[in-house]
Amino acid sequence: MAHTHQLLLELSELGHLVALESSNTEHDNGRWSIIAANPKEIIEIKDSLSIPQAINQLHTLSQELPNHSSKLPFTGGLIGHISYDFGIPNSNKLKLKQYKVLPTLLVGLYTWSFVIDHKEECSYLTYWSDDTNSEAELKTKFIQCLKEHKQQKESDFKIHAAFQPHWDKPTYKQKIESIKDYIVNGDIYQANLAQHFSASYSGNPINAYSALKESANVPFATYFESDNWSFASASPELFIQYENGVATTKPIKGTLPRLPNPEDDNLQKLRLSSSPKDMAENLMIVDLLRNDLSKHGSNICVSKLFDIETFSTVHHLVSTITSNVNRRDIIKLLLDAFPGGSITGAPKQRAMEIISELECFPRSFYCGSTFYLSSNHKFNSNILIRSFLFEDSKVTCWAGGGIVHDSQWESEYQESLDKITKLMECLTKV
Repeated sequence: MAHTHQLLLELSELGHLVALESSNTEHDNGRWSIIAANPKEIIEIKDSLSIPQAINQLHTLSQELPNHSSKLPFTGGLIGHISYDFGIPNSNKLKLKQYKVLPTLLVGLYTWSFVIDHKEECSYLTYWSDDTNSEAELKTKFIQCLKEHKQQKESDFKIHAAFQPHWDKPTYKQKIESIKDYIVNGDIYQANLAQHFSASYSGNPINAYSALKESANVPFATYFESDNWSFASASPELFIQYENGVATTKPIKGTLPRLPNPEDDNLQKLRLSSSPKDMAENLMIVDLLRNDLSKHGSNICVSKLFDIETFSTVHHLVSTITSNVNRRDIIKLLLDAFPGGSITGAPKQRAMEIISELECFPRSFYCGSTFYLSSNHKFNSNILIRSFLFEDSKVTCWAGGGIVHDSQWESEYQESLDKITKLMECLTKV
């Protein structure tokens, strides 16, 4: 796993590097890693006026992909990143103009990739021979990088001061109380409130991403970059997966921190699995996603309800929903279900309006999604939580949770810290 770090550094020079990796190879979704760069074609939008045109272009590209038969998860195709801000109401986009605007949609057509199978412990170079003239050079670089793991100097990434929250505790409490007022007044049942933190840094964000990936032990470690910024995520959450006519989504709602003593840690799992509040939150999002899947699917099934999944820092309550979907509709399903219900609330549209009002800062790609659509018709996407944006020598991260009527602001505040604190500490030690 560590050897991909040098590969990322080498491929970054080609532009639009993207890494979809797993550092939890025991997880159901942790078998594969995909690394690519230098896309043949790019769709990039920053303003809402271009969204319809970009969506049409995205649909066209998805329908024109060649047909390659393969057991691999990715054989070339589309890899894209959708900002949470892509989905927010237009009336609230005006509030974000004080911030530098990053793309709300960034999609590349990647005709080659490196695919790593962690189960079989082997690696592949995939490429379209008609579009890629440098397959021999790529293969040589790949093998060399895997054999020669070069140690990076500590100075290649450095946090210059501790992360600082942008809200104090009284402000956070006030935001929670506002959400509960909206719930009492019948506007919503639940809203996901995030707070954000920032610090100054220097060096290469790839080094920070590699440290995050190893520390977090998650199935969906994601890194992508453009000309002047980079984004890293260590996410446990699947958004939508598609294979052989079946779409699957696995919302996370309900979190408790890991404890060092094994007996105490097992009790945490029991507390979470029997928590009426957490089960109620999870069920609201399950219902929301059942509705989202029904827009383009049939035979909706909740195959698992209130499962416990354990990661390096937290336990999560996870449910699984499946639906039969026509493969030609998968991009439509992604966009119509976006953003995920677990990071918005219910009902979704009103919850997002309230979130925009209370947070007063852009989430950017945090709570957005990274997806791929392969030429062998396989599709996968995650929700970009546990995320860090590197831009202009400033690193920003976010942490949030679902707020319902029974929420206590102190425990919600602590839950948000449980989700991100260890990862922030990880970056200070790179």
